Amino acid sequence: MGRSRGRNLGLANRFRLWRGRLRKSLLGGLEQFAYDIAGLPMALHVPRALRKSAPWAYFLHRYYQAHYWRRPSGLLRCLFALPLWPLALVFTIIQNTWRNGSAIRKRAKITRSSQIIGQLQAAARHAIAPPWYYMYEAFQPQHRTRAGEFLTAHETIAAAYERLEPRRGSDKLNDKVWFAEHFRKQNIAAVPVLFYTTNKRLEFLYQPDDPIFDTDLFVKPRIGNGGHHAERWDRAGRGKYVNSKGLMLERDALFRYLAEQSLSEDFVVQPRLDNHPDLNDIANGALSTLRVLTCKDEAGRSIATNVAFRMAVGRNNVVDNFHQGGLAAPVDMATGRVGAASDIGRYPNMGWRTKHPVSGAEFEGRILPYLREAIELACVADAAFPWRIAIGWDVAMLKDGPMIIEGNGKPDLDIHQRCERRPLGRERIAELLVFHLTQRQKRQAR
Repeated sequence: MGRSRGRNLGLANRFRLWRGRLRKSLLGGLEQFAYDIAGLPMALHVPRALRKSAPWAYFLHRYYQAHYWRRPSGLLRCLFALPLWPLALVFTIIQNTWRNGSAIRKRAKITRSSQIIGQLQAAARHAIAPPWYYMYEAFQPQHRTRAGEFLTAHETIAAAYERLEPRRGSDKLNDKVWFAEHFRKQNIAAVPVLFYTTNKRLEFLYQPDDPIFDTDLFVKPRIGNGGHHAERWDRAGRGKYVNSKGLMLERDALFRYLAEQSLSEDFVVQPRLDNHPDLNDIANGALSTLRVLTCKDEAGRSIATNVAFRMAVGRNNVVDNFHQGGLAAPVDMATGRVGAASDIGRYPNMGWRTKHPVSGAEFEGRILPYLREAIELACVADAAFPWRIAIGWDVAMLKDGPMIIEGNGKPDLDIHQRCERRPLGRERIAELLVFHLTQRQKRQAR
C-alpha cells in the first residue's frame, strides 16, 4: 500500500468525523424518502395501455410497483408518503413553473396554465415529478403522448438496479481506491490514485518522490459520484500548487490541508488529466468525458447501449458533471458525431446549444476523437465486472487515447433521456434490464 502519514485523532476530530458520516447517511435516507414520495403514483397504479405500446417500460413500472410493496416497510412508507405527496407536488409545481414557465411559453408556445396541468397529469399518471417534467420536455406533444415510456430514477436506481446488484462483497466499484487498483491489476487504462486521505492520514499508493507526482492534481471523494466536493490543484512553480479559488500552498502544506478535509469524508488524489487537443475549445478548462452506458446482453457479453458527451460551462473549470450544471450532448455511436447539447433542463436559460456558451466554438456535428476506442475500452472495463449487469462509465479522451475515469454501478438514465430527447422505455437498455430481471425471477422461483 505504500507508506502512511498522519497522527492520532483527538476527541474534537472524532466528533467531526462522526458528524460528517452521520450527515452523509441522513442525506441518503432523505433521497430514498424523496423517491418514495415521487414514485407513489406508480406504486399505486400503472396504466395498462403501456402493456401493448411499450411492454418493457410497462414491465419496469410494474416491477417498481411490486418492489415498493415487497419491502416490509411498504405500507408504512405509503402511509408517510400519502399526505406528503400532494403538498410536495403543489410546492414543486409552483417552484418549477416560476423558474421555467415564461421561457417555455416563449420557446414552445405552451401557456403556464397548460404547463401546470401537464405537470399534474405527468405526476399523477406516470410518477414524473415537476423537475423531470421539464427535464424530459414532457410539455412537447411528441413527449406528452410517450410520457409513460420514460424510465425514472426511483424505478431504476431504487428498484431495478438494487435487485440486480451483485452479492455483497463481490466488488467495491464505488470505492475509487479499490477501483484504481483493480484496473491496474487487470492492465486496463484507468486513472491511478496517487494517495488517499482518511481519518486525517495520508495513505500513499505511490512513493511521494515517484515521477508520477510531477503533475497537476485532482481531488474528489473516495466514495460516490456526481462531481460534489471535487477540487483541482495546478502546479504553480517548484513545489507549489494553486486551486481554482486562487489558494496557493506548498506541497507539504497542501498535504496537511487535504488530510484535514478527510475528517468529513475520505478523498482520493489523482493526476489531473488533459483533454485531447481537439476538445480544448469546448471543454471550458475542465476534463470533458463520455458517459458510456454498458449492459450485459442476453449471452452475457458486454455491449454499449448509449453514449453522451459532457462539457463544463460558466465559471466551472473543475468538473463536467451533468448534475453540476454541465452540458450533455448525444453521440452517434456509429459515426462519433455530436448533436445539440443542453443542461439538466431544470432551469430555462441554457436551452439547446450547438455552440459552447463560453468559447463560442461549434460542437454540433463534430466528430469526437477515439470514440470507437472509448466504447471498446468501456466494454472491456465492463467485462472486468462479470457479475454486474449495467454500469455507467466516465471515459476521458486524451491525446494518446481513451482512459477510464470511474464507473457508476447504478447509472442514472436522465442524462441520456434528456440529451437524446426521447424516453428509453422502448430502447435496448430497457429490453436488457427486463431480460435480466426476468432471469433473476426465474432463478429464484426454482
